[in-house]
Amino acid sequence: MDKLIGDIWYSDKNDGMANEIKECIGLGDTESVVLLELINAFKQGHFSQKTKLLDLIHTSENRDLLNVAIRLFFSVATPDDFTKIDNFLIKAEQEIVSVFVSFAEESLSYQIIPSLLGLLSIWEDTELGEDISFKIGSMIGYDKATYELCSVDELGNEFIAFCKDKDLEKYYYDGELAFPGHLTKMLIEETMIARSSNSELKNDTIPSLLSIWSGIKCPADYYTKVDDKIAGQIIEYVKQIASMKWEKGCKYFYGHKIH
Repeated sequence: MDKLIGDIWYSDKNDGMANEIKECIGLGDTESVVLLELINAFKQGHFSQKTKLLDLIHTSENRDLLNVAIRLFFSVATPDDFTKIDNFLIKAEQEIVSVFVSFAEESLSYQIIPSLLGLLSIWEDTELGEDISFKIGSMIGYDKATYELCSVDELGNEFIAFCKDKDLEKYYYDGELAFPGHLTKMLIEETMIARSSNSELKNDTIPSLLSIWSGIKCPADYYTKVDDKIAGQIIEYVKQIASMKWEKGCKYFYGHKIH
């Protein structure tokens, strides 16, 4: 589980994590076995098993497992799934809510905003409330919320106005319809900047999303220092991603379109 917490994806498409499952069985850790088997199922495109993931999230008290399970939920969830987690969020501890907020953007859906607004109404007077306000502001392009706490009503009104020209059944990243070509362009630009300054790649979300969408791991991990070798590997990676079939406004998990 520690490996999944620290990694940018859910391991190789052909990695059934048999050793990890065997170890969890030996420890009597049935919840982790369920989670690992769900990851394997989703890698094969079996998204009908999302109900098992929701059941696990609602019943588990294992924080490390919930960290992975919540992120996995965002990776495979459709907008119809978001309300199914609201009761869990109302009762969740601050640490778990913080995990939910930090990964919310990876849902790629603006329909997660009502859940975030609901959380803001609960945590408004805390430091977590500031994080929630920031997350909502950054997702809808409301700059004020990125440097000061905004009320639920203010952000709710901004959200309604923001969504007037958006198709809420589709998926978005950085204000545009989700599409690997958009992300790979940003990745190349940031790679060249990092290479010219002999520094680290600053963006960790794009390598993670591309890896999870395609099932092919990006050569740039969290804060990878970019040299000529890494830059060349990223260029080849982008070519590989470009050769795959994609639709704008859709979300993918290991090459399978989410439905």
